[in-house]
Amino acid sequence: YVFRNNTDKEVDAIVAFPMPDIEGDPNEMPAIPDGQSDNFLGFEVTIDGVAAMPQLEQKAFALGIDISADLESQNVPFYPFGDAARAALAKLPQAVADDWVDRGLIIEDTADDGSGMKTVYVPFWQLRSTYWWRSTFPANKAVRVAHRYKPSVGGTSSISFFYDGQFQGQYAAYKTRYCMDGTFENAIRKAAKGNPDGTPRYFENRIAYVLTTGGNWATGSIGKFKLTVDKGDPKNLVSFCGENVRKVGPTRFEM
Repeated sequence: YVFRNNTDKEVDAIVAFPMPDIEGDPNEMPAIPDGQSDNFLGFEVTIDGVAAMPQLEQKAFALGIDISADLESQNVPFYPFGDAARAALAKLPQAVADDWVDRGLIIEDTADDGSGMKTVYVPFWQLRSTYWWRSTFPANKAVRVAHRYKPSVGGTSSISFFYDGQFQGQYAAYKTRYCMDGTFENAIRKAAKGNPDGTPRYFENRIAYVLTTGGNWATGSIGKFKLTVDKGDPKNLVSFCGENVRKVGPTRFEM
């Protein structure tokens, strides 16, 4: 990002970058690049090429209520899918556990851990994480801020929208959201014909990218923006909505 201070005075400001909310639901399987770290998406920031040291603010919520103090009082880590959080919940006094169940912080989960069925307490709270840092914007000058992180990519083990030789299931919603066209559909059909059971040997990866951040800026929009999508392997298929998309390499697209 290139930020320009259009005033005649230096501006000292706090810059914040919110991360995706993490829902502690044992029935969900979010794609987390580093599940044992507070910096679970590997977020990094540089200012004019110099690495910054952002602070991390994390809060936990249950039913919309901030329950951070409750977790801290029992030394329970905020990250709901970490091994440390589950280990801490196993040590809760029974009265505290009962109270937290009643208030929607945790739930009981029964599963086979390899030695038989067991019931344990698991997180059910929401984690909200925001990185922030102080930055100086000199008068009438531009400051270049770069963010780098590993995205949380959703996916499935197979194609969910094509079976029995037809596009069905969620395909109508997929087509609207990802702008799948005739070329994409033909590639899926071709892959299905090449497999004896008539199923395309593909799996899905899905990612969303928000482009409305600039609504808080002076001009109300981001302005100039360049997006590069690299599908990794020429054999992979990719589809997304965009205008004036150009193929600039065997796997790279720009808009």
